Amino acid sequence: MPALLPLSAQDRLLVVAPHPDDETLAAGELIQAALAAGAVVRVLYATDGDNNPWPQRWLEKRWRIDASARERWGRRRREEAAAALVELAADRTVEVRHLGWPDQGLTDALVGDDAAVARLHAELDAFAPTHLVMPSLADRHPDHSALHVMLELALLRCARSCQRLGYLIHAGDGTGGVVLPSDPARSARKRAAMEAYASQLSLSRSRLLALATRPERFAALDAPSAREHASLEIPREQAATWRSHDLLLVLANGERTWRFRARVPRRALAFTLEADGCVLHAIARRDAIEVALPSPLRASAAWAKLHRRGARIVVFDRATWRRVDAAIDVPALPRQARVATGLG
Repeated sequence: MPALLPLSAQDRLLVVAPHPDDETLAAGELIQAALAAGAVVRVLYATDGDNNPWPQRWLEKRWRIDASARERWGRRRREEAAAALVELAADRTVEVRHLGWPDQGLTDALVGDDAAVARLHAELDAFAPTHLVMPSLADRHPDHSALHVMLELALLRCARSCQRLGYLIHAGDGTGGVVLPSDPARSARKRAAMEAYASQLSLSRSRLLALATRPERFAALDAPSAREHASLEIPREQAATWRSHDLLLVLANGERTWRFRARVPRRALAFTLEADGCVLHAIARRDAIEVALPSPLRASAAWAKLHRRGARIVVFDRATWRRVDAAIDVPALPRQARVATGLG
């Protein structure tokens, strides 16, 4: 049985949305309930949703989408977000923040450097939420799962704790966890808020309105485990062995974060990952990738993703980011492999 979510005037609700419309799809009714309870509500948009070419081509009747066109589209989506929040807030106030990061660029922002995580840490520290509504790690949109990892890294640096509530839009139905009781008035206002997103409804009206009518459910998320790990195992789907992938690995230990990226060999071979002068040794099997962590790099939190290389026709991931929390025993390698990888 899903749990209910009590809110009060002492609460501070922060809804983090990868793109404009995610806040309404995921938490349009929760925002209304929090405002009605007297809570302070803020929505933080990571991107402006500017890399959204097919609706833009359809509505603007143009094929070429250049930087200025994307900037114009981003402004339009900000305006739609403002109109949607007016509907949700009614006669109350929702605070809004825009980070303006590149749409479909959050994976690169996560693995590139610490700037995005540092900015999120500053936002969390300034607002001090009691409840943080954030994308699920299991969401198939790469911006959603990458933003989840960024937020977890930022939370590791925060002195305050808050209740984490994960929402799932682009996979499954989000069943279980914490559920918001159905309310016809809130549902109607959420539908009106979605109508503000004309750019998104132009090609996906039925799909998005169907998503907007689902009950709002959130997974109560745990903080990453505090124990250190000597080795990690990343499951690997059989279908992934014939495509070209990068292994993305993010390790955190207190204030320090390491980011690794390396191409995965298609056959069962040893390979290395390097970052900040640190070298990790990995073994790619058909069913998993094993990574050994030397003592200076024992991580208290770790996330990994098998990231498809090359151009994409479909934006969604087959394999999302995953939290790699379970310590494993790495089987002994044949001597020739140990010598080749420096493990022996």
